[in-house]
Amino acid sequence: MKLCLCLHCLCESYDSLPTSGQELFISLPDLRELIKQLQDRGYQFTPIDDGGDQTVTITFDDGYYNNRLFAELATEYSIPFILFVSAFYLSSGTGFPWLDITGQSYDQMHEFDYYAYFGANAGTAGIPEPDASVRPMTFSELQTLANSCQMEVGCHGYYHQPLSSRFENRLAQERDTSMAILRGSLNVSPRYFSLANGQYSKNVMRQLLNSYDKVFTIDGRPVRSNGRVVHRMSLVNPALGGPLIGQIDSALAPARRIKRALKTTRNLYL
Repeated sequence: MKLCLCLHCLCESYDSLPTSGQELFISLPDLRELIKQLQDRGYQFTPIDDGGDQTVTITFDDGYYNNRLFAELATEYSIPFILFVSAFYLSSGTGFPWLDITGQSYDQMHEFDYYAYFGANAGTAGIPEPDASVRPMTFSELQTLANSCQMEVGCHGYYHQPLSSRFENRLAQERDTSMAILRGSLNVSPRYFSLANGQYSKNVMRQLLNSYDKVFTIDGRPVRSNGRVVHRMSLVNPALGGPLIGQIDSALAPARRIKRALKTTRNLYL
C-alpha cells in the first residue's frame, strides 16, 4: 500500500505554541516516532513517483519557516519530501491569514475569499507581522533547505485560494502568478500542485491535470501507483487528533475508505 502524508507546521516541543493554528503543529519527537513505526511496518520513504508498494511520501503545505526543522530527520532517515508553497507569502513576507486576523481556524478557511481580503487591505497594508514561529519562509531560506536535503518544491497557489466551484474563476491567477514567481525566484517549474484546503471541482481538477504531472488533495486515501491524483492523509497535532499512527490507521479503516472513495468519485466524475 502506498501512502502520502500531508503536514503543515513543525515544532521541537508543544510548550510554547502560538495561540492560533495549534492543530497544525507536530513535534519532531512525535514525527520521529511515526517514521520508526512506519518503518517497523515495512514501509519505505520514497518520492511520490516511486512505483513500489509499501511506500510513504511526506509532503508539507503552505511554506512555513518551521518546516526547516524537518531537514534533520530527512537527512538522518534519507527521506525525500515535497514542500508545497503559496508564492505570495514567501515573496512578500506577509503572515498567513488563517493564523492571525480572520478569526477562523485553518479548516474553516475553505470558503474564504483571499482576493477580496487582500484587495480590501490594499495588498498587505494593515496586515500584522506574522508570529516568528509561523512566519513564511523566504525564497533564500527555501533554496537553502532544498540544497541541504532531498526536497522538491511544489506549487500551492498564489494566495492559497481554495478552488471549490465557487472560486473556479481564480484558478488561472492561482496557477499562473505563482508559477511565474517560482520560476523567477528559484528557477524551478514545479511538477506538482497541492490544492489549498483540499478544495476542488471537476473542472478545476481537469485544468490542473493539463498543467501538472500530479495534483494533491487531502481526501485521505491510499495512493494508486501511477495515479495522477494523489489523495493525501492530513495529520494534525496529536493532542487533538490522537497519535499520528492512529490517525493513519483511522483513515485506512474499511468504512472510512469506502466513504472517502464515494466522495472523491462524486467530486471527480459526477
